[in-house]
Amino acid sequence: MEFTCDKKELQSGVSIVEKIVTTRSTLPVIGNILFEASKGGLRLSANNLEIGIELGLKASVTKEGSLLLPAKTLSGIVSKLPEGSIGFKLNENGTMRISYDQSNFNLHSLPSDEFPSLPKVKEGKSFLVDPELFVSMIKHTIFAASGSEEKYVLTGVLLEVGKAGLAGDNSNLRLVATDGYRLAKRGEKVDLKGEAMVSAIVPARALLELAKVLEGKDGDALKVIVSPDQISFRYADVYLVSRLIQGQFPDYRQVIPKKSTTRVLLNTREFLRAAERAAVIASGSANVTSFEVKAGKMYLSANTPDVGNVTEVLNAEIKGGEKARVSFNIRLITDVLNVIATEKVAVELGEGLSPGVIKPEDGTEYVYIVMPIRTQEGA
Repeated sequence: MEFTCDKKELQSGVSIVEKIVTTRSTLPVIGNILFEASKGGLRLSANNLEIGIELGLKASVTKEGSLLLPAKTLSGIVSKLPEGSIGFKLNENGTMRISYDQSNFNLHSLPSDEFPSLPKVKEGKSFLVDPELFVSMIKHTIFAASGSEEKYVLTGVLLEVGKAGLAGDNSNLRLVATDGYRLAKRGEKVDLKGEAMVSAIVPARALLELAKVLEGKDGDALKVIVSPDQISFRYADVYLVSRLIQGQFPDYRQVIPKKSTTRVLLNTREFLRAAERAAVIASGSANVTSFEVKAGKMYLSANTPDVGNVTEVLNAEIKGGEKARVSFNIRLITDVLNVIATEKVAVELGEGLSPGVIKPEDGTEYVYIVMPIRTQEGA
């Protein structure tokens, strides 16, 4: 096995597949990256038995072959290599010679036959979608998924294709995530060029890695195939496959408030900066921050005993009730403001301890629901 490739190309590929690799496993072989050199170029693969990825790289192949190289060590080496052409040659003793300038590494390899092959999802419902749009949808929802394995179903993102079944929702493609304290839903009306009616829970980690791969990509369509227990994504020379999460995702339609009593329109960036300042104080008191609407303005206030307090005043356009007061976890508010790109954002509040709703001003099919916090003042 012998080939050469550009350092930038190699580092880009290794950094992508290396993130899939897990070192905590009873199967040590999956701590490696599979290298396959052929006339068509170089292919890298990683598989942690939950998520697998393979991608093609440009390479000049002198001798075809396949082998395994330790992911973490290889990643560390590649990141430190100088720019330019990097040579790889398998020695007779089973070590891989990595050559650059006048220097070289010799890295122990393993045979490729014990590496678990990536499953190919061939049978299932499929559709095509613009990769840039899909990345945007992932970014708008993934942060709301749960990070706790105790709520395993909520560590995934619900992927739906088909009619929404919700008044005013004309989307045919939706991503929904929730951790029980907040819910993010992004929908789009697009020409999917494929079958309808899909409902699957995709691990958030799989979508996170997919978004990294697709960042900045356009042109080719992303092909998605969904089977009863797996999902695959193919874009150009990249193939990512993941197990689906089995279980019942909460009915998000029941969570979205049907009406609000007060609608507050705020400048998104000013709101974010004010929320981040309030969070400095609120972090000492479980992130509890009071939101009060009065006299044409929005007031954010937080207090931590023995530390201090803060009051932020924001100019606002108010429709409906001129007075409202509720407390939220400010971290859940800054999370969503960091992904909303519109100049203005709408905050909708109901009566009592009704959930708050945050939406972009432009009417995009995006809605963010956040549960209020019961406080002594609120009570």
